[in-house]
Amino acid sequence: MSKIDSGKFTLAESDFTVKHLIDRAIGVISFKVFERRQLLSIEVDPAVPTAIVADEQRLAQVITNLLSNAVKFTPEEGHVDLSVRLIEGGFDACVLGFSVRDTGIGISSEQQAQLFESFEQADASISRRFGGTGLGLAISKDIVEMMGGRIWVDSALGQGSDFQFTVRVGVGAARPADDSGSSRKGEPNRALSRDGAFAGKRILMVEDIAINREIVITLLSDTAVSIDSAENGREALDLVAADPGVYDAILMDIHMPEMDGYQAARAIRALDAPEAKAVPIIAMTANVFREDIERCLAAGMDDHLGKPIDIDDLMAMMRKHLAKG
Repeated sequence: MSKIDSGKFTLAESDFTVKHLIDRAIGVISFKVFERRQLLSIEVDPAVPTAIVADEQRLAQVITNLLSNAVKFTPEEGHVDLSVRLIEGGFDACVLGFSVRDTGIGISSEQQAQLFESFEQADASISRRFGGTGLGLAISKDIVEMMGGRIWVDSALGQGSDFQFTVRVGVGAARPADDSGSSRKGEPNRALSRDGAFAGKRILMVEDIAINREIVITLLSDTAVSIDSAENGREALDLVAADPGVYDAILMDIHMPEMDGYQAARAIRALDAPEAKAVPIIAMTANVFREDIERCLAAGMDDHLGKPIDIDDLMAMMRKHLAKG
């Protein structure tokens, strides 16, 4: 958001398939859909080009954000539908329309008015109940508008929501059916080598989003570190209280239900055990403004790791706090 406000946010175009774009977005939320026993349907208009030219990462970011919200605010066994259609076609460029419809809690007309504003959510209780900062839709709006489109929502309380957006993209080159989708070649596949400094170390990862836990576990899978997980601050506090000296570090998400990261950090530091007061607690959050970092430190945390997690930043943080002694 800071880059957008300062005019430093740019798009990087590449040639990729629509199938790869959708697979990329679905991969992020599929576990949560399965966990909540929801029905996810995908429909792509046959007229949509096989390949398009746009910023794949940012377009996937918008789709993923809308899908994640739909899954989050839709009850178990509910429905989430993603559709893509061709609105305007041409030889070199076209306009695509995306729709993410759900059978969730819905949004009133009054709440919709502020939905795409920075740091705004439909209801203040939403953040406490479901987590999140309210920035996702604001960033999505900026990305969509930079791509020559617009974003809006049709919804009513208790009747689900239909988030729609359009983007203007180039028409890419068609590919064989077995093509993986992206035309970008030569990008480094940075694999982690086993780091002996982490052998025998044990960390606690506190994160309410299952796919985020899986991502961190995967990133650290080759480092010889042992990882335990907690889904909220209350669970983390109970684990530390049961054995204060078992963890060498704690990765702490901030926005979680039941007990957030700030409360959990303060409660851990208040335990009557020297180990609980000394264990490194690292904030793991998308809130990266200076005041957010200062608030983490004031709550008793030692460091701050921004989301989305960058592998180099994560490894640097691990070495800083786990390679001691």
